[in-house]
Amino acid sequence: MGVILTREVMNALFTALNTSLNKGLSQAWNDYTQWTNIIKSNAAAEKYPITIVTGGMRKWLGDRVINRLNGKFMTVLNEDFEHTEAVNRNDISDDNIGFYDPMFQSMGIDGGNLWGRLATEALLSPGKWADGSNFYLANRKLGKATYNNVVNQALSVTTYETARGLMMAYKDTTNENPLGLIPDLLIVGPTLEKTAKKILSVSLVVEEGAAVDNIHKDECKIQVNPYISGSQWFLACTSRGIKPIGVQKRLEGPMVRWDQDHDTCVKDKNENHYGLHYRGAALGTCPLLVIGGNLG
Repeated sequence: MGVILTREVMNALFTALNTSLNKGLSQAWNDYTQWTNIIKSNAAAEKYPITIVTGGMRKWLGDRVINRLNGKFMTVLNEDFEHTEAVNRNDISDDNIGFYDPMFQSMGIDGGNLWGRLATEALLSPGKWADGSNFYLANRKLGKATYNNVVNQALSVTTYETARGLMMAYKDTTNENPLGLIPDLLIVGPTLEKTAKKILSVSLVVEEGAAVDNIHKDECKIQVNPYISGSQWFLACTSRGIKPIGVQKRLEGPMVRWDQDHDTCVKDKNENHYGLHYRGAALGTCPLLVIGGNLG
């Protein structure tokens, strides 16, 4: 006779599928949070001012020096994202739904991975910053200081040292006080994992035909980002509260369902539909905290 498709059966199925989805969400790639600030969004778009790292405390002589966010802003619109799966009602009636468990688990992983994908897209191609110039720029002028956060060459010991030197030489906008930035994370795609480990993980390197201690061993962490498919690489400072990339989250689910007799998918296709709807975006927030390498 098969399973009678009552409301109780549909509720139980939804609970089971939602459990599988939540299991997948817990397995999503969340390492992007090491170099992003998560921003809760409450509107269709958010405005961001010029965000920089200041020079820190100063000796108090005379009046206080007031640090203010610059009046220039960039507006970032939230975008809509969806993922919908169909469940054939004959499969429910025949009690043949076991293979939907991994499908909805995968759906949860994909949903959770949206933010890492958006963050990586912003890391790779952030476009313009709040000052109207490209986020990655060789001659950004802020106050009396000039900043270069681009090394347009392949990853190597030499280019890693160049990027590290650039960031550690940054001074505040008076061009007098060091910002004290120390890069602590090298971000690469799978293509450059081996190269990154040779720079930062091995104990010995060969110089002029002889094995010597690797002075860069464990100098900073390596992150292999599965969403970087090319030879781009990034050296970031993640220890200043502000992060180089921002992820604004407006909506995260929950899973919704169309499984009643009057739903179009049920009437016309003999299917239940289950969907996720997310809203959000990502952006480059602070170019002083990341050096972009081999960007093309």
